[in-house]
Amino acid sequence: MTLNAVGMGNALDVQTTTGHDVSSNQQFGGFVTSTAETNAVAIDGTAITASGAYGNSAILEVDGDSDISVNQSANDGSNVFSAATLRLDSYAVGNITAATAAANSVETIGEYGGIQGSIQQDSGAAVESRAIVEARTAGLGEFSATAATASGNAIRSQGNESSVILSTAQSNRGAVRASARVNAGGGGVLTTVAAQAQGNGLDVATEWSYGDARGTQNNSGQTEAEANINIGNFDEDSILASSESIGNSAVITNLGTDTFLGMNQTNSGGVRAITRFDGGFGGEVLGSASAFGNAATSWGCQSCPDTMSRGEINQTNSGAVNATFQSQYISGWGTTGSATAVGNSATFITQDPQE
Repeated sequence: MTLNAVGMGNALDVQTTTGHDVSSNQQFGGFVTSTAETNAVAIDGTAITASGAYGNSAILEVDGDSDISVNQSANDGSNVFSAATLRLDSYAVGNITAATAAANSVETIGEYGGIQGSIQQDSGAAVESRAIVEARTAGLGEFSATAATASGNAIRSQGNESSVILSTAQSNRGAVRASARVNAGGGGVLTTVAAQAQGNGLDVATEWSYGDARGTQNNSGQTEAEANINIGNFDEDSILASSESIGNSAVITNLGTDTFLGMNQTNSGGVRAITRFDGGFGGEVLGSASAFGNAATSWGCQSCPDTMSRGEINQTNSGAVNATFQSQYISGWGTTGSATAVGNSATFITQDPQE
């Protein structure tokens, strides 16, 4: 069974089979709330519960060349909230519970051409996502996945034999929080719980065409990601738990082409990541908590001929950055966990895609 809820203040969806230029201005100043809740005794299959809330959303899917100009603004005092909840009394063979929230969101998908232009995002909105599984007397079956994602500003751009050349400016002042929580009598064979919060996020991925992303990211809002898991006996199961909180994030990846990543990142907001696990008798626990004031990553295909990953990164962090990982249970195979807190991180990687 599948339950999906979506709430949007402003939405733009462009899909063309030829090149098309796009210009858009979106202004959001209100409240968006999206909630999805599944209540069941037992489910002989997979229960999918998903919720998405967006102040401004733009999705551009173009085959061919496209010049774009997208401006998004979410006013101070506005609010974006998303919650996905699964309540079980007995069991589900499998379950996926996911909540996503963003004040401003842009996604571009290009094929066989090139997307170039500018994207500007400004947000003072409070953003929160919650993904919850309440199954205190139930087991989680074969698999269980619970995820919460929250962003002040988010840009995602993909190019398949289509170049991506973007000039971006992202500014976030609002508080951003993502929480994923599981309370269950028993675990799934594989139980995954993840929470991610970011003030500003840029993600560019290209295959067999040039990728170039340059711009600024400024975050002064508080970002917090929290993953909480409380499970009774979980037999020989595996628990994977993670939280990631980032003030500013910029990522570019390529396969078979050159790339350039040029970013000025400034974070003054507090950044906090918390992962906690409590359990009875069980298997293994793998967990992490990661917090970054500013993070920039460029990944390149090492074995592709004549390719280069270049960039210029400037980072300034003055916000407090904290990460906490905790795990306790009666007995089991053991716990492997990490807590990482970094003010500024810039990484350039070349790697064989087969590794």
